[in-house]
Amino acid sequence: MSGGAETVAPIEPGDIVLINQLVARYGHIVDAARWHMFPELFVPYAELDYTGAGAPEVYHGIDAITGFFRGANHPSAHHCVNVYVDDSDGLIRVTSKFFSPYTRASHVPPRWKGGNYFDVVVSTAAGWRFRSRTCVATWQLGGEPDSERVTW
Repeated sequence: MSGGAETVAPIEPGDIVLINQLVARYGHIVDAARWHMFPELFVPYAELDYTGAGAPEVYHGIDAITGFFRGANHPSAHHCVNVYVDDSDGLIRVTSKFFSPYTRASHVPPRWKGGNYFDVVVSTAAGWRFRSRTCVATWQLGGEPDSERVTW
């Protein structure tokens, strides 16, 4: 990934709060299908890797990311917990867990899914943004004929 003005410095407590806000805002923007607000989440050259959650490919650039999200069968809501921010290797990495209900009429069969996000975030003049976001589904409750829980 390249391009864009970004800074990498030791993380301050206030930045950790703002990064948590970025993670939370992601769920609200996606749940409301406010694709026009993606520049508030992603840098223009961002990378999105949801192949670990069923996406067919890795998406490069905000236009490709937006296109993927416009066509996805999203869960009813996005919940993100256990957000951890780490700057020990010179990058600002964010690890968190998610759980999402798939309970809309388009979700056949109804189910719950969960897993992990692995992000790299950067500070820009406009605020914190995702430089890369990786989603890995690790469990599902319901929706499988032979079990109540499937672990990948």
